[in-house]
Amino acid sequence: MRTLKQSPELREKFQQQVDGKKSVKRQEVQESLGNGFLGSLGAAVFEIKQFQNQFKGNVGEWSVSLLLKSLPDSWVMFNNALIPTSNVNTLTEIDLLIIGTGGIFLVEVKTWKGSFTAYKDKWKRREGNNWESISDSPTSQSIYHQRMFSQWINSLIPNLPNGVVKAPVIFPVAKWLGVTDCSVPVLQGIPALLQMIVSSDDCLTPMQVQVIAEAVEDLTIPAQNVEISKPISKPKLIKRDNLKD
Repeated sequence: MRTLKQSPELREKFQQQVDGKKSVKRQEVQESLGNGFLGSLGAAVFEIKQFQNQFKGNVGEWSVSLLLKSLPDSWVMFNNALIPTSNVNTLTEIDLLIIGTGGIFLVEVKTWKGSFTAYKDKWKRREGNNWESISDSPTSQSIYHQRMFSQWINSLIPNLPNGVVKAPVIFPVAKWLGVTDCSVPVLQGIPALLQMIVSSDDCLTPMQVQVIAEAVEDLTIPAQNVEISKPISKPKLIKRDNLKD
């Protein structure tokens, strides 16, 4: 499998978007605890948790992508692929974007440990003897990615086969999963993902794979148009000689 990359400028644009959201959340945490010592401490803890989550996510995505290298070179992969959303000039990130003759796979990697259950995209985590609801549904996130990518790629390349965009969620280290009637595939372990990919029927031609990969690789976000006001023209001076009594 070949690994492709998007431009540093696109990554910088997305990082600015992420930093803006983090700043707002950090401010909310600090204000909820007050602007004194407790507020500063809460903001620091928030930053540490954000870093830890990012680190664990990167390790999980790297381990999955490493094992997917066994796919033939006719397949391509993007790590942390960025695609446009329906909101103007905003991006969303896909952990692993894999494109081949078997289809387009938007892979969401969840390095969650423990036991989980889901019914119709509503998730719960086992905490001792209880099951606690999870507000951040991984399958709902994948549904969103699938919708955004499908809208974008179909606007560029019409007449792609129905169902060509798949959005599986993979749990590489979870202890147990119980999933029923979710909108996207939920897989436990990397071998399950690899099996899903290699067993998919061909639905794209090599030329379509290349065109789609180039569209992702060359994605750019246009700079916001700044409306420049036209200069106000100076009033013409009227000569006294032209004035009539």
